Amino acid sequence: MHHSNICVFPLHRRRTLVESIAQALETKNGEAASAFWRCAAKKMLIQLSDVGIAPEFAAQEVGSLLHAVLDDMANRTVMHIA
Repeated sequence: MHHSNICVFPLHRRRTLVESIAQALETKNGEAASAFWRCAAKKMLIQLSDVGIAPEFAAQEVGSLLHAVLDDMANRTVMHIA
């Protein structure tokens, strides 16, 4: 299979995806949160690989998604406190 370094629409810009993962993680703690994220990340890596995204770019995409999710969670916390 030929791999590509092109991503049509970056994962971290998919607001519904970011928000749904953030909301799910907010309901979990410790190992449950880690396990949820690992499962979600693995699924996304598989999906990206299936459409031909090179492994190193797929990993970067999932990493950027994690940062977007964490930022979303932090912003929610700030809005809740304010």
